[in-house]
Amino acid sequence: MAKGSNNTPRTRNSKVASGSPKVVKEKYVQQREDQINSSPIRPLNAKQKLYMDMINDWNIPTVLSTGYAGTSKTYLPTAMACDWLRTGKIDKLIFSRPNISNTKSLGAFGGDLLEKMSNWCMPILGVLHERLGRNNVELLIKAGDIEFVPLEVIKGFSASNCVFIMDEAEDLTIEEAKKVITRQGKGCKMILCGDVSQSELKERSGLKKLMEMAEKYDYLTLGTVDFNETSDIVRSDAVKNWIIAFNEEENK
Repeated sequence: MAKGSNNTPRTRNSKVASGSPKVVKEKYVQQREDQINSSPIRPLNAKQKLYMDMINDWNIPTVLSTGYAGTSKTYLPTAMACDWLRTGKIDKLIFSRPNISNTKSLGAFGGDLLEKMSNWCMPILGVLHERLGRNNVELLIKAGDIEFVPLEVIKGFSASNCVFIMDEAEDLTIEEAKKVITRQGKGCKMILCGDVSQSELKERSGLKKLMEMAEKYDYLTLGTVDFNETSDIVRSDAVKNWIIAFNEEENK
């Protein structure tokens, strides 16, 4: 579902509300676009196409993605944003995720900043390495073009001319969801993705609350997609079969 959009895609030479995107020399842009076109990101089903269309449409500033594990809720926006970063369509790629487990927070990990981030966002780093290359990822992190923001410091943070991906958003509290969603500055594409059925917070899940608000308030400009069918799972047959089995157990 998309609301408040005229479906005008953003192109390399277009401008966002905050001004021009980062300047990349034309010869490098063309070279990078050729590399991207040699391994394009293609949807594997109708819902993935809808999701990618919403992400591509810069008149939709916010996209909420829910559903089963293995449906590419995180992979697709991360891979697409990597390509935009390479060609200067965005200035920065920002990631965050809740930290509600008993494991250490980002600040408690040992090592330098890169090592801390590697421990904290390992699944996302795999996608970054795939689309950008391991050495480039390290350089972009050190330059601040790829940033991982802990929720502890999200208040007062402002995200502009970037893609902001909140992973595991089902474990945001409602208060945290409010803090995150109001970090959007001009030219920011914000994507929140998660599996509400796996939330530790149940009815207090911030992502669940945002989905409910999306249905309730017509003036909110956003897109939503729910990968709520086992046929949406593309990671592997093993994942699909386990989820079917768990569903059957829960329905007994």
